[in-house]
Amino acid sequence: MDELDTPDAGPSEGLSVNQAAEAFSSLLDDPDTADNGDSGVEPKKEPAAGAAADTDAGEDARDDDGDKPGGDATQGDGTAPQMITVKIDGKEVEVPLAEAIAGYQRQQDYTRKTTEAAEVRKTAETEIAQARSERQHHAQSLVRIQHQLEGLLQEQQQIDFQALIDSDPQEALRQQHLYQKRQAALQQAVQAQDQIRALDQADQQQQFVEHIRGQQEQLLAKIPEWKDNAVFKAEMGQLREYLTSHGYTAAEIENVADHRAIVNVRKAMQFDRLMADAAKAAKKIANTPKRVATPGSTETGAVDQRVAPFKRLKQSGSVRDAAAVFETLL
Repeated sequence: MDELDTPDAGPSEGLSVNQAAEAFSSLLDDPDTADNGDSGVEPKKEPAAGAAADTDAGEDARDDDGDKPGGDATQGDGTAPQMITVKIDGKEVEVPLAEAIAGYQRQQDYTRKTTEAAEVRKTAETEIAQARSERQHHAQSLVRIQHQLEGLLQEQQQIDFQALIDSDPQEALRQQHLYQKRQAALQQAVQAQDQIRALDQADQQQQFVEHIRGQQEQLLAKIPEWKDNAVFKAEMGQLREYLTSHGYTAAEIENVADHRAIVNVRKAMQFDRLMADAAKAAKKIANTPKRVATPGSTETGAVDQRVAPFKRLKQSGSVRDAAAVFETLL
């Protein structure tokens, strides 16, 4: 499945898809790049003059062996940091308390922003659904107006305007003006329906793009090795050849939009390859000359030991029996 360009959906009511995407993106900024006011971290203060003198004196103070007091395992005041035990990837490890608190705060910030993003997305989806419903209702109203105007115009076309001009010129002028107004209204109704159809087509295209994007995400979740673009292209080419060999047309292959179908076809292709390799291995075994045991020897020919798994494979065709054939070759 190839990526599709998102079409311009045109003007729409309420919050547009692009506006919703921008709002979603703004909520996923790196919390480390946020303003200090949002992160809760106090700005670094410059040391006072007295403190600088103390620092110089402290640098001169050294142990007898020439090393500075303190080290990586101590805090600024020379004391060891407080350690706590946490579980990471199922293993218990000790980390400094300050680091654990900082990690918890980052996780809380991420959770909050993710929740806010989900709420924004839900609100956007609700407004988009409402706009679609209103547009559909408006389209139905335009169809009714069009039919009414067409009926009224047909009635007016039955009028003998020449006779009406002779008998009542004022009424003839009124009918002619009314006919023109109704024609203009009918043209506007038809144009409005064309605009709605264009919006519907753009909306359907956008939904299809979103569907394809979701299918791609699910496909990569089930076949993680396809995250490597080279592996993805190679196996997709093999899948196309496999489907073509089974009678599928190029159009049918390109229109596959369900990740489940691709996963199942890939499994079928891998199974067919396994069975073909097993058949080749079995044929090779069958063509190998059998060893003849010498009198008094209890040795059984290795080839004879491979015949039984091959017979089971021919009868069942199962993957397990195919694997057993391969084991005899090891």
